[in-house]
Amino acid sequence: MKHILLVITFLFSSGNLSAQDNFETGQNKTNLSIISNIGSDAVSFYKTSIGFIESPLHFDSEDFLMTGIITGATALSFTLDNPIRKEVKTIHSPSMDKITNVGKKLGAGEYGLALSGVLYLGGQITQESELRKTGVMLAEAIFLNGITTELLKIVIGRSRPYTNEGFDMDPFNMSFNDDENSLPSGHTSTAFTIATVLSERIDNTFASIALYSFAGLTAFERIYADRHWFSDTVLGAAIGTIVGLKVVKLNSEYESQCSSVKWNVTPVFSHGSFGVGVVLNF
Repeated sequence: MKHILLVITFLFSSGNLSAQDNFETGQNKTNLSIISNIGSDAVSFYKTSIGFIESPLHFDSEDFLMTGIITGATALSFTLDNPIRKEVKTIHSPSMDKITNVGKKLGAGEYGLALSGVLYLGGQITQESELRKTGVMLAEAIFLNGITTELLKIVIGRSRPYTNEGFDMDPFNMSFNDDENSLPSGHTSTAFTIATVLSERIDNTFASIALYSFAGLTAFERIYADRHWFSDTVLGAAIGTIVGLKVVKLNSEYESQCSSVKWNVTPVFSHGSFGVGVVLNF
């Protein structure tokens, strides 16, 4: 691997750095580290997005098998749509309204992105790379899940339960009408995306149970609010889980690989002078 080192040096008038200089140098070092992190995280976001989009071109037998299982499970769940809808309508109450409202918020993309931002900023401030990376992965997964879910909604064009149009689905007539964008459930897929990424990153059984339970609450809320059929949530949960796992896997693969081009910004100290070093590895 070749290395190119570009150094810009700023000389101080005195031969030695003062205490104030040392303090400012420390701040500069931190700022440069943050800039370097942002650059590498932007590259990670781009690579993960491209890798995710290209992944269907590299499907193996396991991927095709999983796709078949999900398709079959969704198709079978259609038979339960009306019975479950009727049953859920019988348990409506003010207290249940409050409980399910929590699930609705958990599946809202803006809350997930806000959590991603908090994790990312927290990681930057505390210089905890794993926390920062979790924030990046969460943002990547929510973004890719959103695109996947919305495209399927438009292409499939299934009517929502409250329209009382029954099993109305026209995959040959793309619809941008929200009433015709029921399958899959976006809130459910988002909730399961968040749960999967955090579960993989935390790697704790009890945390995973809690995370997926909250995601399940989101799925239930969508049926409770009569916004989705049971089958919508089944497919949404599957999509969210797969997207989350794929994003974590892609990030792990990219971390272990040597990128064709890498750049780092580092401070340079030499005989009373301070400089900025930009290192390109290729």
